[in-house]
Amino acid sequence: MQKSSKRLVIITVIVAALIAFGYFQYASALQLHVSIKDSKLIERTQDGSLYHLQLEIKNPSLMVLNIGKTDFLISVDGEDLGTGILEPSIIPALGKTIAEAPFLADNQVLDKYDKSDATPPVKLTGITRYNLVFTSLDIPFTYYPTQKEAREFIHGQ
Repeated sequence: MQKSSKRLVIITVIVAALIAFGYFQYASALQLHVSIKDSKLIERTQDGSLYHLQLEIKNPSLMVLNIGKTDFLISVDGEDLGTGILEPSIIPALGKTIAEAPFLADNQVLDKYDKSDATPPVKLTGITRYNLVFTSLDIPFTYYPTQKEAREFIHGQ
């Protein structure tokens, strides 16, 4: 084999390996895990109930992820309870970070479930934008809190 064809083979293998690595990291970033670490009812007014949430974000990829501002929605039994905003942060590779976010809940929806002993299904959804060197990725996430987490959140315990 000639030197030029050996170089071409080596370059092709390196490029293929980099593409495969990038794809697997992208696939890992799609597995982003967001969970409610803590929630505290701060204030209840006529306009709504203000909560202070701590969300844990786990990064399963080997890339350091620089997430941008993230809007999220919490719903109870399929009904929108309210929205919140996570500020931009950096999540280390294979690591996690705790993000603090204010959340304003609709009192009418909250009151409907607060008076019940049953705990309805709660869902946290959002889309975060990762800013990478050459592009940005929109990664959706969904989290279903445990019954205990949902009960504490709805009843403000």
